[in-house]
Amino acid sequence: GKNNSTNITQTLINKLYEWSVEWQLNINLAKCRVLHLGVNRDNVVDYYINGVKLPSDDCVNDLGVFIDSNLRYKEHIGHICSKAYSRIGLLFRGFVSRDPLVLVKAYKVYVRPILEYCSVVWSPWQIGLINSIESVQRYFTRRLLWPKVMSYRERLAVLELETLELRRLKLDM
Repeated sequence: GKNNSTNITQTLINKLYEWSVEWQLNINLAKCRVLHLGVNRDNVVDYYINGVKLPSDDCVNDLGVFIDSNLRYKEHIGHICSKAYSRIGLLFRGFVSRDPLVLVKAYKVYVRPILEYCSVVWSPWQIGLINSIESVQRYFTRRLLWPKVMSYRERLAVLELETLELRRLKLDM
């Protein structure tokens, strides 16, 4: 039952700590967090490393991916979209050239990786989150080809880009 899995988890944490001491690899307790997954988290359990209680969070950042207790990734997607918009602003301020080929290459190098990093882990299935990510590229292409009035699909064709959703689907395969 629950107590058995809790005991097993704490035993594994203890073994990890013993291993780290044996190999002289310190665990930074300030960076350790417990993330309880699922919707029913009323009876959460405390875990300890060397007698120090590990803090519990509803959302943690692990290797640059924000993971919440429901595995929805809404906070992660908001974070990467904000970062990508900032980077697009830097591109337009930092590059003197307005040559679309130059700016598309810069976009592919400096912006798109932000939107695709670890996407096989957090790839959204909700339309709203898919649109949030796609809106970043939509904004970039509109700003790049302004004042021409073209649809998003037409801009992608002219710039030889794929939708970010299609790229994520290809990565998933």
